[in-house]
Amino acid sequence: MAVNSPPNLVARCFFGLRTDIQYNAHYLSDSEVLYPAGGVIVIHNHLQKKQKFIKLQDKHKPIKSLVLAPNRRWLALNEIADEGQKPIITIYDLNINKRRKILTVPFENSTAREFACLQFTHDSKYLVAVTGEPDWYLYYYNWDKGKVESHAKAQNPSGQGTVDSVQCNPTDATLIVVSGPYTFRIMNVAETVWRQWGWCKAENTIVTSCMWLTPDRILFGTSKGVIMMVENGELRQNCIFKAMEVIDMSLKKTEIEVEEPDKTSVATKQLDAGSSSDTVDSAEAHPVTSLVSFPKGFAYACGPGFVHMFEKESPHHWRKRNLYRISRKSYKHTREYPVWSPLDTVRHIAVDPSQETLLITTMRKQLYYVKLFGQHILQNPEIPFIELGPAMHYGKINSLSLCAWKSIFMTSGEEDKSIRIWNYVTDEVELIKLYQEEIHCVSLHPTGLFAIVGFSDKLRYMVVLIDDFEVMREFPIRNCKRAQFSTNGHMFAAVNGQVIQVFSSVSFQNIYNLKGHNGRITCLAWSSCDLTLVSCGTEGAVYEWSTSTGQRVGEIILKTNQFNACAVNSIGKTTYAVGTDGELKEIGANIIRRNLSLIGCGLDTIVLSRSDIMLFVTGGEGGVTGVQLPLLDKAIFNEFHMHNKKVTAIALAYDDQTLVSVAEDSSICIWRLTNADGRAIALDKDFAYSKEILISKKDLQDKINNINLLSTRMSELETEHTYQLRQSEALHAEKLKEVHEGYCVAIEELKAKNEQMENEHTHEIGMIQQDIVKLRTGHERTLQALEADFNVKLINEYDRYQSLEDKTARMRQEYEERLEELAESKRNALREVNRTFEAKLEEKDVLLQELQEQADLEKKEHETIKASIEEDADREIIEIRTAYEIQLKEEKDANVRLKGETGLMKKKLISAHKEIDDFKHQVSQLKAEHKQFQKVISSLEKDVTDLKKEIAERDGTIQDKEKRIYELKRRKQELEKYKFVLNFKITELKNQIVPLEREIIVRKNRTLELEVSLETLLKQKAFRELKIGQLNEKVLSAKRDFIHELNKNVTFKNTLKKIKIDLHNMTATIQDPTKLKVRIKDLFHKYVEDDEFLQVRKGEEEAMGEFNRQRDHLERQIAGLKTQLAKSQGGAKGDVVRIMDENCTLLEEINSLRHELAATRARCGEMESLLGLHAAPPAAARDILRHATEDRDRLDDVYRQRVKEKEEVIASLRNENERLLDKLRSTTENRELLNEET
Repeated sequence: MAVNSPPNLVARCFFGLRTDIQYNAHYLSDSEVLYPAGGVIVIHNHLQKKQKFIKLQDKHKPIKSLVLAPNRRWLALNEIADEGQKPIITIYDLNINKRRKILTVPFENSTAREFACLQFTHDSKYLVAVTGEPDWYLYYYNWDKGKVESHAKAQNPSGQGTVDSVQCNPTDATLIVVSGPYTFRIMNVAETVWRQWGWCKAENTIVTSCMWLTPDRILFGTSKGVIMMVENGELRQNCIFKAMEVIDMSLKKTEIEVEEPDKTSVATKQLDAGSSSDTVDSAEAHPVTSLVSFPKGFAYACGPGFVHMFEKESPHHWRKRNLYRISRKSYKHTREYPVWSPLDTVRHIAVDPSQETLLITTMRKQLYYVKLFGQHILQNPEIPFIELGPAMHYGKINSLSLCAWKSIFMTSGEEDKSIRIWNYVTDEVELIKLYQEEIHCVSLHPTGLFAIVGFSDKLRYMVVLIDDFEVMREFPIRNCKRAQFSTNGHMFAAVNGQVIQVFSSVSFQNIYNLKGHNGRITCLAWSSCDLTLVSCGTEGAVYEWSTSTGQRVGEIILKTNQFNACAVNSIGKTTYAVGTDGELKEIGANIIRRNLSLIGCGLDTIVLSRSDIMLFVTGGEGGVTGVQLPLLDKAIFNEFHMHNKKVTAIALAYDDQTLVSVAEDSSICIWRLTNADGRAIALDKDFAYSKEILISKKDLQDKINNINLLSTRMSELETEHTYQLRQSEALHAEKLKEVHEGYCVAIEELKAKNEQMENEHTHEIGMIQQDIVKLRTGHERTLQALEADFNVKLINEYDRYQSLEDKTARMRQEYEERLEELAESKRNALREVNRTFEAKLEEKDVLLQELQEQADLEKKEHETIKASIEEDADREIIEIRTAYEIQLKEEKDANVRLKGETGLMKKKLISAHKEIDDFKHQVSQLKAEHKQFQKVISSLEKDVTDLKKEIAERDGTIQDKEKRIYELKRRKQELEKYKFVLNFKITELKNQIVPLEREIIVRKNRTLELEVSLETLLKQKAFRELKIGQLNEKVLSAKRDFIHELNKNVTFKNTLKKIKIDLHNMTATIQDPTKLKVRIKDLFHKYVEDDEFLQVRKGEEEAMGEFNRQRDHLERQIAGLKTQLAKSQGGAKGDVVRIMDENCTLLEEINSLRHELAATRARCGEMESLLGLHAAPPAAARDILRHATEDRDRLDDVYRQRVKEKEEVIASLRNENERLLDKLRSTTENRELLNEET
């Protein structure tokens, strides 16, 4: 079944970065980064891994820079103009990702082709732009209105130096600084006039970067690695720093700095402003670039891949916080640059809105980021940058390959000499391997576990491991430009010069050597059954090879064309080839069936879907074209653009749902097919991508040994940690005792302080009551004075209102008389204009009738032609073709005639528009009366458009008839074949039905038996799980009881040990009976408890006994329920569920009781420790407890009395407020009565 539209592609993910653009990365939010790539602007959310795209109008037009507004809503594109044209600035709205405004140079005599630099003001309302050579003019745009507010010369008055940066003041939109090599000018505008002020002597200094540090301070860097500061228009001689060495920046003017100029900032060295560029060694100096300021500090780039970040400590002092550097392990460096490459030079620095992340770009196609304010420079001298997103190639990607079993694809870089494996589902790089040799081609095995890679010296068959590539076999093929696994992976073909060598993937034997090409072989393509191999070359030949015999079975040679790529369908009968002539060729049976032109330029690559109904072609500058299959006499296709450089390779995924394209600028685009339903090949419902990986036995053993080593280390650390924990617990116990004593002293102090505050509070209440009485009397006097003043003002305003009302009546009468006069004059003028327009309207009506008659005649002619076409549609195919050719010629003649008549109508329509414009200019005040005339014009336009639509419809009907004829013929052949196949299948299925029905009956019986046994097993499983849970609960409770008794035993042993020690110490006083008596009493009070505490302990033991009795009772109930459950196990399922629910509730009640008992004990312990009862003897403990409870009662009485007094004060104030409100209501009512009387 033919599909009516070509396949449609939507870019899902685009990897790349354009390094030829200044300021090529910006933060839109904390998670969204904006950067240019290919022919689009990418908005990448690195947290959600989603992308949005802003497609540029002209994808191949060079762009100078990207500038983001301070409010992060507007984006300005500085585009370079072609020769003889003006440069333009395009502004995009980032809320809707659409173009908002286009700005250009307003003067005709400007010869500049580009804007050298541009910048938004701090309020994002104005745009400052400076044109390039030879003008160097500054324009101040009000960009929303699209006009230039003012302009001035940006270059030095002497004409020396150039401009490459303009920076706007962070608080003043009229103040800017212009800088560049030998240029530094601070300029401000007043009433559209620009004036220079402050220091500007930079004729001998190459300024490389500049920024506003504060609204009155400017920092700028030079090519010699020096940072200078201008404050309030003056160069600070004592604020000149070496960028690589400076640690502190103190910018405050002090008397010490004036008297001792040698003592500047710590770890800095003062340089003379006049000789700073001569004293620094040019061989070691690095320019200061990318100065950027943010509220917490500033950062700049200086050195081989270094970024220096300073933190703001005070308004006049900044200290270096961190030093960041690009990791040396990111890429393999060359012998010329073994440690650092010029590609690592920092081009741009950006900081996110929350000032937590710093982003940089270099000459590589990669974004780097680092977290701000991490480890200090003293802890980590150099913090490496991290790649934002996957690690990209930085040169041309010359090869691409996908596999069938996994969602991965492999790419190889020509310049960076690396192989990378990507996952197009997760959009991540899974493996990177760098090599010393050049890589020419790669091909993945369908399983994704093997690959063949063509190096400059050999072709290697490699195993794809978890984190490496291991060479399995090498083949002596130098500079292999093309290699390809077969569809099923049991063979692979490699190009060796002008010979194609076919190898076995199992035995690695050279099966065939296919000879015949005389030029460079550009492409290899296997059929899905691997019985056919198609190759093409630059000599203009397309050869078809049989892999079963090794012979050439088909060929096409066009010496006028160089073939670049080819694709073969699944059965190997049809080949599609593209080349430098820009035409798509369909080849079959050694002839070119169709030769279709697509995009008007050379075509580079081609890929065909496994379903054979989707074809994709690339050509030109980065376009991907989807072509509708089967091919007709005129190609139907859609073109999609994301790249802006030549696409080197494309590949389709195994499920025909994803397309991957790579380009010369190292960009990679992952496309999603949006209308693949019915086009993609039908996969098995159980199909899923493989996740298995290979790992060598040695690596696996090393990992196991590391795990065992780490486990041993972990157990050692646990033992060490336990010992340290015990030591810390003893130390904390001593500290806790000290803190407790301090708390007791603090409590006494707080009590005394509380009594003092109560006395002060009573005194304050008395003072407040006196103030309330004074305020009340003052408010009453003020209210009386306001009433008197208000009455006087009200009378004056009433008199003023009467006078204004009389004046208004007089003015209304005068205006009515004037309006009557104006209406009369307008009526006279309207009559004259109506007469003239009615005459012209009659002329137009006559012309309209003539055109209507002519259109009716043409409509009748077309209806007769249409009727003849429908009558001739049932004839034979040859007669239909000849008839349509004759009718097509007639239609073309009719179209030519209609186009001529349409041209005349357009001329008449243009003249009518001119007349309408003249009349509008003459009578602009009578627009409402012109609606009838405009309706006539719109009807004429509709007639013209209707005629055009009829012509287009008739052209479409002719093409639809031809397509229908072709489809009917092909469908008839397919139905005949399908009918024969169905008849054969019906006979086979009838023979198979009877034994299958018998087998179905047997299996149904077996299924019923298995279901019965499954139910019994499920019941037994549920009963055993319940029993296991109950046993686990018993084990846990027994374990807790055991631990409690064990702890109790330890405490008793410790107590007994202490008693023995005290008895031993008591033997020293055995000769002195008095001391011995005292020591025995102390020993008794220390270890023997009083009756009150014995009663408390006895109560606790009774509670514990009650708890144990309840637990025994509940366990007996559970045992009874278990017996009932065992008896009624074969009964209803609802009884089993109910019993299980009751067991669960009983277990929950037991657990809740245990938790409440533990909480109660813990609370008692906390209260005893808070009152100090543990450390004190029993008598002292009783006194402390009695004192605490007596103090509580007294405090309760005191605070109740205070609350009662406050409530009385509140009640009195509420009554006073109500009295004042009543008085205010009475005064307002009296005032309203007075107003009514007046």
